[in-house]
Amino acid sequence: MNRRGIILLLLAIVLAGSAQCVATNIPAAQDVYISMGTGDEKVYNQTDTLLCGINVTRANNTSVSNYPGAPIIQFDISGINITDNDVAILVLKAAAVRQTDPSTMVLLTIGSDWNEESDLTTILLNILPARNIIKKNDLTQMSSNTDGDKIFAFDVSKKLMEAYGKGDKISFLLEAISNSSSEIDFYSRESGQGPYLMIMPYPANLGSDQIVPPTSVSQIRQTFALVENVNQTEETVPVAIGREADPKSDEKTEQKLTLP
Repeated sequence: MNRRGIILLLLAIVLAGSAQCVATNIPAAQDVYISMGTGDEKVYNQTDTLLCGINVTRANNTSVSNYPGAPIIQFDISGINITDNDVAILVLKAAAVRQTDPSTMVLLTIGSDWNEESDLTTILLNILPARNIIKKNDLTQMSSNTDGDKIFAFDVSKKLMEAYGKGDKISFLLEAISNSSSEIDFYSRESGQGPYLMIMPYPANLGSDQIVPPTSVSQIRQTFALVENVNQTEETVPVAIGREADPKSDEKTEQKLTLP
C-alpha cells in the first residue's frame, strides 16, 4: 500500500472522531522467512516477498506437516508513545495466494535478538517459545486471520503494550495453520509495500447521529480494500498535513491529520 493509501485509511478511521488525531506508521525494520521441517532449512533474506506456507502429506492415516516458509518480522519501537487507549494493527499485503484449502494465519511475538544477516540457529532460538505455543494450541497467545483476502490485519495492541518499555524492538512470527497444503506470498519491506505497524488513538465517543468509524480488525481490513479501489482525483482527496517519506525508508513516520 502506498503512502496515499495509508493516509486515506487512517483518515477513514478517525473520521467523525476528534478534530485532530496523531497516528503513527512504523514500517518493518527487518524481515526474512525461514523454512522448517523441510530437510533443507534455510533463512531467506533480501527478497521481495515473504513466503508463508504449509505442506501437508498423508500416509497410513497420519499426516505430516512442514513449513517451506514462515515470515519473521521486526519493528523498531524506540521512542513511540502508546497508551492503553491506543489501537495497534499489524498489516501485511499478499502478492499471491496459492492454496487448496482456506488456512488460518497465526501471529505470535518472538525474541528480537536477530537481524536479516542472522543465521538459522540464531533465528530458531528466537522463535522457539512461539513454536511451543503453537504446538500447545494456546489461542490466548495468538492473533489470527482467516478471511482469505489480500490484506491481512492483526490486532497487536496487547502485544505492543507488553513490549513497550521492555526494549526498543518487537518481532513477530507468522505461520500458516491448515489441514492441507497452502502458500501465500506477502510483500516484504524491500518491495516498498511491506509490513506496517499502525498505531492510533481509539476514536472518541460519538453521538447517535454521527458516523461510526471502523474500529474492528475486520472493518479496518474492509477499509483497506476500499482504499485500494478508490480512484479519486487529487482535488477530491482530503488534505493530510504531515511529513512524507520514501516507502522503502526504515524511518518511522507520523502524520497529523486535520479534519475540516
